[in-house]
Amino acid sequence: MSKITFDPWIGENYGKSHFGKLLIIGDSHYFTNGLPTDLKGFTKAKIAELPIISARFYDNIGKVISPDNPLALWDKVAFANAIQEPFTTSDQVPTTAQKDVAKMALKKYIELTKPDKVIVFSSRLWEHFFNTQGWGKHLDKIDNRWNIRELDYLGGTCEAIGLHHPSAYEFKVENMRKVVEDFLGR
Repeated sequence: MSKITFDPWIGENYGKSHFGKLLIIGDSHYFTNGLPTDLKGFTKAKIAELPIISARFYDNIGKVISPDNPLALWDKVAFANAIQEPFTTSDQVPTTAQKDVAKMALKKYIELTKPDKVIVFSSRLWEHFFNTQGWGKHLDKIDNRWNIRELDYLGGTCEAIGLHHPSAYEFKVENMRKVVEDFLGR
């Protein structure tokens, strides 16, 4: 995959905080009022407007990773959604083909950002990415549940973990905070 639909957000202080180079991967963008004219820049525009909007997905990630100042997180991380097609509803289920493209997009985002750590906030994508042989190796588990993988990219390696989507019923901020602290503290 040589191109991605949505360019990643890369915070001004990416790699300059105690997080190191942390790449956060979400599931998908969805649009209920028609498509914007600039899909390529949409992720950047979305993150830039977080101080004036509230969205459960972004709010919960901020509460998990940076509970003292959730909005300050976004200046210190890179972020992208893996699904490369705009969805029309939040409950839309990606096809296998869309998940295959998302796997290639994840690899591209990792190449672009060269992270130390990656958190994939989408169990369905995480399972699709790593339920087959070929990319990365299993390193460890947190709480005997959350698998940590080492992923290779041109010029380096990073550790990655997959967690529930922040808007999912199973997502509990306090529980995920402990898992993320353990992961980032490795």
